[in-house]
Amino acid sequence: MLAANISQYNLPGTYTEGYNHDYNQYIVGRAAGISAAGSPAAWIASGEAASLIRTLLKSFGMNARNSELVLLHAFQGTLAAINPETMNWVSGISLPLDMPPQALMNPAAGATLSVELASIYKLFATPGSITISGGYVAASKAIHCLFPELAPMIDGQHTGISYYNIDRATYTPPLRLDSWERWVGAPIAGVPNPSPRGAGRKSWGWQQFMAAMGINQHIYELWQAANGNPGYSAFLALDPTPGTTGIPRIIDKGLW
Repeated sequence: MLAANISQYNLPGTYTEGYNHDYNQYIVGRAAGISAAGSPAAWIASGEAASLIRTLLKSFGMNARNSELVLLHAFQGTLAAINPETMNWVSGISLPLDMPPQALMNPAAGATLSVELASIYKLFATPGSITISGGYVAASKAIHCLFPELAPMIDGQHTGISYYNIDRATYTPPLRLDSWERWVGAPIAGVPNPSPRGAGRKSWGWQQFMAAMGINQHIYELWQAANGNPGYSAFLALDPTPGTTGIPRIIDKGLW
């Protein structure tokens, strides 16, 4: 289904096709900003990242309906709260992972990838950090902006529903692991793919975010196995749209 869903998303004249332009502008600006600043952490410190990320979040609907982005100076303060060593280390990691996040250790900070992402997720989901109300949508989309080749975007209207609709028996971790705890690094509070609507939206904690990252990799692994393991480049070729970078963006379109 991935190729067909991506083609539908990219159809000229559709509102989803319009997202491609804004996303590409962000990816180009992000790469140029990091190159000019010298590192992802320095790019954050420059203040340019906050403006670019906030602009993309607005175009992705994060300043509409029941969501209201915090002001730019507050947004910059939230990004600046991320440990620079964490920012630089996580920026160098992308899906697919060779080992679970709870087994990848940041040598500079002495924390695992699971712990580092959990800390950022909790910060971003806090009311007043990214949006006035906080929550999983703001957290996941902002983390994706920082780490587009690693972190998934989750919303309550499209992709979140798709995660929820994946049968629980097949919503399983990648790398042939036998439990989500071995992937996430901690027991999941509740179910790994709760409803993103109603009361269910309050069940999207950092463990569910980590599980969504894992199911992104699992989908990638299933696609590889079903197509003769043609490799990473072949998977990226499913979407030649400028700006598409990494597994999470392709899966996001596939689940839309």
